[in-house]
Amino acid sequence: MLLLLGAGLPLQAQQSATKPVRPPQVERITDKVFRVGAAVVDTQARTVTCKGAVNMDSGAIEYLAVAPHGKTHESLLRIDVRPLHLQVALLMLDLEPKNILKFQGDPAVPQGDPVEIRIRWRDGKGAEQTVRAEEWLQETPTRHSMPPNQWAFTGSRVLKEGFEADLSKSLVAVYHDPAAILDNPLPGGAANSYIVFAGRVPKPGTSVELIFYAGTRIPAVKSTRNGAAFLSPAYLARSSQ
Repeated sequence: MLLLLGAGLPLQAQQSATKPVRPPQVERITDKVFRVGAAVVDTQARTVTCKGAVNMDSGAIEYLAVAPHGKTHESLLRIDVRPLHLQVALLMLDLEPKNILKFQGDPAVPQGDPVEIRIRWRDGKGAEQTVRAEEWLQETPTRHSMPPNQWAFTGSRVLKEGFEADLSKSLVAVYHDPAAILDNPLPGGAANSYIVFAGRVPKPGTSVELIFYAGTRIPAVKSTRNGAAFLSPAYLARSSQ
């Protein structure tokens, strides 16, 4: 069954006189699972899942993820989804975007509903692994991994040329970018101070799933950090509520 979703698009997107952004079709898979292009929405689990691949395993980055033909020279992941479809998928989880950023590197703290991001892949032995996205990012000059946090669903802007994330192919920014759909709320987001955590990230081309979690009831996941089991404080805090 195909549905047409328009209510979740920004008002300016529907009323643009120069380049209207048409709402995408939504395919119903089950009562709780839908597909928006290549983004799979589970309204019961409150997740959006998109497939892609590792793009970089070392070096400086400005993005956690971009779409194909985006700024792949500075993005950890390449995710095979149209940016508009990802934004609509997140809106289907009743998340509210709020984009106050004016330019790349804007020192303002990104706003919008919080979203937790995880990466799932299979290792060289075929075993499924899942980590928080922050574990694959390293702060400079501390050399520590990015602290566990929830990313801000800023939502991308609508320009006279069209939906900005569709134009730039920017999905998740590590270095503040108003064109991206999600942004890094930590202080380092205004300082362009992140690199790939070399040694933790599998080789480029490795297939991954990028999973976006909304809400507070997120099941705890055990991940590995330097060979030791690790449960983030955010998970523990939620599980005690």
